[in-house]
Amino acid sequence: MLRSDFKTEMWSTMYQVKLGMQKFVEPIVQSAGLTMIQTYILMGLAEGTITNISSLCKEFGINQGNVSTLCKQMEKAGLIKRNRSSDDERIVTLSLTEEGKIKLQKLQTRAEELETVFEQVPIEKLEAIINGMRELNDLLKTLSKKNNL
Repeated sequence: MLRSDFKTEMWSTMYQVKLGMQKFVEPIVQSAGLTMIQTYILMGLAEGTITNISSLCKEFGINQGNVSTLCKQMEKAGLIKRNRSSDDERIVTLSLTEEGKIKLQKLQTRAEELETVFEQVPIEKLEAIINGMRELNDLLKTLSKKNNL
């Protein structure tokens, strides 16, 4: 492949992957009564990559007003808990509730039902896919830093 073809191929492939993921993931997410963004938030809280409103804004590139509204809705649904920091009231920390943990577990169980498809793929191929995705992610991070995004 020529370097000049890389960008075109990357955009096309990323778009196809996005569509494929939507077809695969959205039905699972919807079966738990969640949206994709709610699922990403719950996963980020569970993994510890999201801890407060600011980290959520940064992670998803969403303005604070929209994130606050989304978090209020998720709190009302019993999925997360919002707490103001005792050190600095401007900081709102986020945590999973038991209901949020249960929703994530339901998603995991549903995803595991589809495990037979992955079992048919050689482990070397799965590792190559993950390695390629990590390398692409690193490249995208470098591009974001270079463009101050």
